Amino acid sequence: MDGIALIDEDGIYIDTNKAYCQMLGFSYDEIVGTHAEDIIIPEQRHKLMDEYIHKIQRFGSVRLDSVIVRKDGMPVPAEVSGVKFTHSGRPAFLAIIHDLRMRKEKEAELEASEERYRILTENVADGVIVIQNGELKFVNNAFAVMFGCRTSENSVKLDLKIFRCPDLQRYFEKEGEALIKGDLSEGIFVAQCLTGDGRDFWVEAREKKITWEGNPAILATLRDITEIKLRQIAIEEEKDDLFRENITLRSTMKDRYRLGDIVGKSTAMQKIYDLILKASSSNVGVAVYGESGTGKELIARSIHQMSARKDKPFVAVNCGAIPETLFESEFFGYKKGSFTGAHKDKQGFFDLANEGTLFLDEVGELSAANQVRLLRALDGGYRPVGGDQEKKTDVRIIVATNRNLSEMIKSGLMREDFFYRIHIIPISVPSLREKKEDIPFLAEYFIEKLGAARKIDTLPVKILEAMYNYDWPGNIRELENVLQRYNTIGHIDFLDASETHPLEQSEILFEAGNGNMGLREALDTFERQYLSKILDQNRWHRGRASGILRLPPKTLYRKMKKHNLI
Repeated sequence: MDGIALIDEDGIYIDTNKAYCQMLGFSYDEIVGTHAEDIIIPEQRHKLMDEYIHKIQRFGSVRLDSVIVRKDGMPVPAEVSGVKFTHSGRPAFLAIIHDLRMRKEKEAELEASEERYRILTENVADGVIVIQNGELKFVNNAFAVMFGCRTSENSVKLDLKIFRCPDLQRYFEKEGEALIKGDLSEGIFVAQCLTGDGRDFWVEAREKKITWEGNPAILATLRDITEIKLRQIAIEEEKDDLFRENITLRSTMKDRYRLGDIVGKSTAMQKIYDLILKASSSNVGVAVYGESGTGKELIARSIHQMSARKDKPFVAVNCGAIPETLFESEFFGYKKGSFTGAHKDKQGFFDLANEGTLFLDEVGELSAANQVRLLRALDGGYRPVGGDQEKKTDVRIIVATNRNLSEMIKSGLMREDFFYRIHIIPISVPSLREKKEDIPFLAEYFIEKLGAARKIDTLPVKILEAMYNYDWPGNIRELENVLQRYNTIGHIDFLDASETHPLEQSEILFEAGNGNMGLREALDTFERQYLSKILDQNRWHRGRASGILRLPPKTLYRKMKKHNLI
């Protein structure tokens, strides 16, 4: 069994396994805390300090032969493999030490006589071969087992193709050419090979120049290092994962006032960022709470875009805008001919969001009956209207609401089983008035977002002061609209007399731009400005605004969506 040791960047042993202690004849306590060079013979110490540590720091991994000293003073030839590692957050090296005494002894003996080659090679676990003129002149039993050939083939000249590894075959062909030229490298080569039954395994090949039947030949030992290689691959993958995770965390920590399209540097937003990162690494239900205009859908999209589902659909549904009678056909789809007007099959929201994310905005508007239908679809399956086949889709649910779902349970408006299905990771989004320190960052972001339509680059101090003094009933959405108006007419207009600041306020309700608008375009512009004004005056409460406008709530929602006021 190989020895394993964990060494810090100063060369001090941090930990070791039992096999390494036995190899050296020291107890665990005698090794841990000592310097690695204390058990290396002086002639080999330069390899540790000048070669081993230098190479591992530069390349991330290294392998070399060395000589270590047992407690009784006996030198032990060893092969030391190492990779960079992290222990308790600090750099370290993980070393795998293979005792070469048996191999060295066998190799020395093998060089003595051809007959002894045949006898001794059967007593080692490594595969042993003799290559001469591009042919295998001899293979031992261990090699035969390793590569799936019959030992009776020893009496036959074997081709190098028996390796079932083009890389290893080419390597020995080149070494054979080098042998003829007298410059055999006698190095180490690692390759991935195949057994006769198609199993992958890794071998490490070492070779020496010998004389076989009076002519130069290559004596090669092949050791199955599959376990060690897989361990190293796992360590490298773990290191790569840690590196990628570190890069991801650095990218999210780099500015910390922005995560994708979400902007804010306040303590409250830092907590939101952390929750988004945690939610994006899982697949459980998320409930986003917050007032209208706080960016709940933006948070849901960020979770989706940072998750493993990022390349799949994100389907946003406003639950308050779907009539009760159309719920099943909208969510589950319908089959052609299932009702009057069903001229062809239609996919529902569940079909459209398959393998992706289904975002349910205003989830508090769902009736108890529809909550049951959704819960059944999530946990069991569903059927399209008019269909007879049960369907099951892989959908992640994120919901958003400005209502208190816990209170709705008490009042009987929210089913408890549905609540616990969607409320696994709650994210409460603070209002803008609770994080006014984010206003400069948000203002800068929205000004940049204006793009070619931008007329302003920065905001005067008095404008920022007015923004700090305002209560922002419409939250971030209102801030964006205020900045758009400021960019258009050059004045700040909060449209709320109780919250005005002693600045020049705009009394203009409709700005017709350059006067070249067509009638339809002018009507659309007026409608957007008027809707925005009424919503601002009513703190973006859609119920009150729809009453003043004498519009059904669903019609108001469609117009807000049309004018990008959602």
